[in-house]
Amino acid sequence: MNKTDEKYFKPAGTILYGRGMIAQLASELALLNVACPTVLTEVSLMKKALRAARQLAPGFVQSLELTSASPSEKSDFLILAGGRDLVMKYASDPRSKAIIPLSPSHLAEMDSAVTDYGVDFLVIDHLFIREGSVVDNFFRTYASAVTSGVARMPGPLNLPRAFSYSCRTRLYSGHESLENLPRILRDRGVFRPLILTDKGIVAAGLLNMVIEVLGSIEYELFDDIPADSSSRVVNDISSLHTRQNRDGLIALGGGSVLDTGKGVYLNVSLGADDLSEWAGSGRIPRLETPFFTIPTTSGTGSEVTKVAVIADDVLERKILYVSTNLQPDFAILDSRLTTSLPSFLTSITGMDALSHAVEAFTCLGKNPLSDQMAWTAIELIRDHLIPGVDDPQNREHRLQLAIASSLAGQAFSNSMVGMVHSIGHSVGALCHVPHGSCMSILLPYALEYNFTPIEPLLSDLLGALADPDILENTAAEDRAEMTIQIIRTMNHILREKTGGRHPERFSHLLNREGVPLVSKEQFPRIALTTMGDASIVYNPVDLGYEEILKVLEESY
Repeated sequence: MNKTDEKYFKPAGTILYGRGMIAQLASELALLNVACPTVLTEVSLMKKALRAARQLAPGFVQSLELTSASPSEKSDFLILAGGRDLVMKYASDPRSKAIIPLSPSHLAEMDSAVTDYGVDFLVIDHLFIREGSVVDNFFRTYASAVTSGVARMPGPLNLPRAFSYSCRTRLYSGHESLENLPRILRDRGVFRPLILTDKGIVAAGLLNMVIEVLGSIEYELFDDIPADSSSRVVNDISSLHTRQNRDGLIALGGGSVLDTGKGVYLNVSLGADDLSEWAGSGRIPRLETPFFTIPTTSGTGSEVTKVAVIADDVLERKILYVSTNLQPDFAILDSRLTTSLPSFLTSITGMDALSHAVEAFTCLGKNPLSDQMAWTAIELIRDHLIPGVDDPQNREHRLQLAIASSLAGQAFSNSMVGMVHSIGHSVGALCHVPHGSCMSILLPYALEYNFTPIEPLLSDLLGALADPDILENTAAEDRAEMTIQIIRTMNHILREKTGGRHPERFSHLLNREGVPLVSKEQFPRIALTTMGDASIVYNPVDLGYEEILKVLEESY
């Protein structure tokens, strides 16, 4: 196996930043069913550590044991109040951990210690640390550490008053990274996995690559996942997993397969009968079934996100599930798995990833870590999408697009998305249009609608999206408009390079008989459905029924 191109992305854990975040930690631990956490500190820090412990939720603090000695065996979670020395001291302890730096100097010395030694939560509370150069430097170092030096962004970081950021997925990327799969399965104690995929993956020969790598590992196969994930299919697969006594899940495919896998992951871990009872945000407890994702497209980023979009067959609506606990254990990005992707699918999935990154950078939930992931994803898409459509067998373009997709997935999973996805989810569910096509069409129109409050951000993004000479020769007051124009130009070029299949407008979407997939008569229902989409609350500008109709008209 060629290791020179392989990168290992570490789990970022969960970052809680802002005022009151120590109290928020108690809520997070309650969701994980932590019963007896122990606060550990050094003797010299005892007074500050007690102050931190008192910030935990009333009642919860009664189960805490404050000590500077060895933690009690009955403790099921360690809270380290201090600096790097504490992280190092308890690095070999297998219990889950949180760390609360009690001073800026504690945070400054952390660098990669948090990711190297398996800390689950890092709590940066304004009680002890406020914004400043130490915080800025830490977030830059942290983003670089968890992405093997890939994530980068020039200029100052935008630091909100409070935010959380989470990614628990370990990720291997490379031209032969699939070879890691047997070892990863063994390390997680998986010997009888259930593989989830679709007929297209089987026909393309991609499943055979995975089976060959698995060797003697016994597996069960479900290969009938539809183009849109659905609750019915999730329930069917969950029953198969239970009947066949499988001990892990491998989702191999595009966004629908990966989201279906998340639904099955939830069902079989919790023994759930009704997926919908876990819909919404922050309601899903820790899931124990080992779950591995292997994407075969570069667009959704679902292999690392805490989001799943699964259609409810009764309501005819795509339902959003959001929880850190939906994030897979491992993801594998192997360039060999995307070289057979047709140019049209490469183009729309690439623009899907771009929409994730741009909305992550401009929506209300943005933060300094999601910004760095989004910025880097946009640069990679700028450099590799159109060349990748031109030269589909070029494995370097394929690998960089896969990395861009995962970075964009991490970004929007933590900042959320806005009207591009709100409207796109509705069009996709009601008109059965590919998700990437909806994203390609809607992105420039949504940026125009949101233009006033996000103009400075769009101006900044020209630095990631444009060649340096364009940035240098564009007046500052024109840069936001130029960013939107470049996205339109990308769509136009991709339409030409795919023989007219890549859409710039909804009227370009036709079935095989030449009949439009989206009609204006459907607009009222699309608008009503959009109003109920969870993503709409993160859009930087309020969006009502009439405004949605106007955007649909403009993009038709």
